[in-house]
Formats: sequence, structure tokens, C-alpha cells
Amino acid sequence: MLKFFADKKEILAVMSERPDGSMKIIENGENIKNRNCFFEKNKIDENVIFSAEIVHGSKVEIVDKNSPKIIKGADALVTREKIFLAVTVADCIPIYFYDDKSNVVGIAHAGWRGITKEIIKNTLDKIIEIGGTINNIRVILGPGLRACHFEIKEDVLDNFNKWAEFIIRKDDKIFADLFGIIKKELLNNKVLEKNIFDFGECTFDNKEKYFSYRRDKPEMVEAMIAMIGIK
Repeated sequence: MLKFFADKKEILAVMSERPDGSMKIIENGENIKNRNCFFEKNKIDENVIFSAEIVHGSKVEIVDKNSPKIIKGADALVTREKIFLAVTVADCIPIYFYDDKSNVVGIAHAGWRGITKEIIKNTLDKIIEIGGTINNIRVILGPGLRACHFEIKEDVLDNFNKWAEFIIRKDDKIFADLFGIIKKELLNNKVLEKNIFDFGECTFDNKEKYFSYRRDKPEMVEAMIAMIGIK
């Protein structure tokens, strides 16, 4: 299990690993047992955990204690209540947000579709909407598919026109640096550089530690869970 914001005792920000089992939301399956076991390990009541559905988009929802447990159509969640927010990832990048002055937290599932549709800006806008301040927002980029393994084809290249500096051409192949794009978007939206942290690990390269959709190509998606919440 990975832990983030270790210096901030008032919140819990964690991510499961492959040995914890798949956390993809599938009702009445082994995944539910895995999730509940992970919640119990972190001493979190499952009734205060709210999960994004994950549709590979850029929709962000503000969550409170009366929200449904699964937020339909969302890939990012924000709150200032004492609850926990969760997304699942299996190469896409979990992004953790925390404003310790306003007690606002957020989490985003950032795949290339969401990133190119401005999920970063949308999440920051929602954090500010509920009382956050851009200069106080700290952001951690969790493990994900690094540029060395994120090959794209010509048919999606137009989606990256705005980020041409993060496109790498090598041996007749095209790669995109999603982490570079995310950092640039955070800076463009006035997040302070000193408040941006990159965990630095690649899901593809760490087979024993992480599920990777691109590496394993499973018939049924297996994924880690990324969570953040105010205790």
C-alpha cells in the first residue's frame, strides 16, 4: 500500500497495490471483498467512501455525505467534508489534491482522454468553487504509464496538438508524456511548482507491484484503488 501526504496527519491518502487484489468496481464479485478488506486495513467505514464511476472523461463532481456511493459519469471528485473519495486506476494516473488551509481534498483519474479534455483545470475549478485557494493546493501524481510505454497512433495525435512539446517520436513510433502534460496544465492554472510532486513510478515497469492494462491486456480490467479523505 502506498501512502501520500505523510506529513499531513489530518488526512489519509493511499493507493492499493497488486498484492491487495483488483479493486475495479464489480458488484457481488471478489473485487468487493478486496475493496472491503482494503478499507478495513485503513480503518475506514465503507459507508463514508464515495467512488467515481470512471468513464474516461473529464467530469468532476462535488461530493457530500448525501451523495450516492458511486458517482455516475465522473472521473474526479472533490469535497470539504469528512468523507473519503476514490477512483480506480490501471495505467491512468491518480492525482491527489489537498488544500490544508481550506480542508478541501480531491482525486482524479487522469487518462489521456480526460487530460486532453481538461480534467486538471476542471478539478482545480471545483476545488476553488468549494473554498480552496490555488496557492494552497498541493498535488501528488501517483504511479501511472510513463512516456516510455505510452505509445499512441496517428489517429489520436490531433488530440495532443496543444501539447506538441510532450510528443516523442522514436523508431517510427509516437509516444506521449502524460506526466509532462499534467504538470504543465497545473502550472498553467497557477498551481505553485513547489506544490507539485511526482511519485515517479511506472505501472508498466512494476509488474509485481501494479496492475497495467496496457502491459497485461486482461479480458476483464484489473485495477488499483486510489483514495483520499479527511479523517
